[in-house]
Amino acid sequence: MDGESLNKLKESLLKGQKYLGKDNSIGLVSYSDDVAINMPIKKFDVNQQSEFVGAVESLQANGGTATYDGIVVAMKMLQDELEKNPDTRPLIFVLSDGDTNQGNSLKAVRPLIEAYKIPVYTIGYNADLKALETISSINEAASINADTDDVVYKIRNLFNVQL
Repeated sequence: MDGESLNKLKESLLKGQKYLGKDNSIGLVSYSDDVAINMPIKKFDVNQQSEFVGAVESLQANGGTATYDGIVVAMKMLQDELEKNPDTRPLIFVLSDGDTNQGNSLKAVRPLIEAYKIPVYTIGYNADLKALETISSINEAASINADTDDVVYKIRNLFNVQL
């Protein structure tokens, strides 16, 4: 995921963040061959907003695409957050080209996604949309095609409905 796709992804995140309320908590995970926790989950206050902008701007394409490994790490972060704050409403947003070629498979991760019942919203950039739609359908979440949809508008609507 390089060039225009990555630039659109960053733009979507930076523009979409203004629709997150300060009462929400957010973290950021990125993945290539491996998974990195770019930002642990914290309240989306001014400091977290600044950290988010820096983390998004530093994203770069390199290596493979371990989408399912990224989802597993995000789920673990959310489970840890739920232990501290049981009233948290956990959601995962996956922004990707959808071409998983590293790490776990959907077959391996699907039972975990089903068991934790965390909705996984997907946004595809020049993506294998079928794969992303399959991930989202597990717990009845939406999947967005960033190539044809107004992504920021759809993200705003998702945040307004879900948060």
